[in-house]
Amino acid sequence: MSPKTATARPEREPKSSSKLDDFRAAVSHLLAADRRLRGRDHSRPGELTFAQVRTIAALGVGNEMTAGQLAKSADLTPATVTTILDQLETANIVERRRSTEDRRVCNVVLTPEGGQLLERKLAAWQQLWSKHLSAYSDEDIQTATGIVQAVTGMLDGLASSVEPANSADSA
Repeated sequence: MSPKTATARPEREPKSSSKLDDFRAAVSHLLAADRRLRGRDHSRPGELTFAQVRTIAALGVGNEMTAGQLAKSADLTPATVTTILDQLETANIVERRRSTEDRRVCNVVLTPEGGQLLERKLAAWQQLWSKHLSAYSDEDIQTATGIVQAVTGMLDGLASSVEPANSADSA
C-alpha cells in the first residue's frame, strides 16, 4: 500500500501540499540567501556589517540603552554586541556613557555622526525594499507579514523543543 493510499486525505491536499512545498522551498532559499549575505558581510572594507547596522538601528537616534538591552533588541548575543560596540566606538559611531544614577551601568548612545550614518543606511534600506516590493499591494504585504510571523513562530517553537545532545536520555 502506498503512503498516499495508507491514510485518507482531502481531495484538495495534493494541490495545497504542492503550494506549501513551494513556500517551504522559498523560505529555505530566503534563509540560505540571508546566510550567504551574512557570510560575505565582512568582505566589504569600510562598510558597516549588517550586524552593526542592526545594532545601531535597534539603538535608534536619540535613544540610550545598555549593551544587554541592545543585544536583546537587535536579537544578537551580548558577546557579539560587546565586540560590535568596541568597533563602533572606535569608528566614532557610538559612545558609551556611565549612568549618572548607577555607576555600574554603562549606556550606549549614537554620536551625531552615528545618527547621520543610521539615517543614511535606513533610507537606503527603505529604498531597496520599496524598489523590490512596490508591485505588491498593502494587503499582499500584510498577508506576507502574517505568514512570515507564523513561520518564525513555528521555527522558534521547533528550536525550543529540541533537547540538548547531553540530555538524560543520551546518558
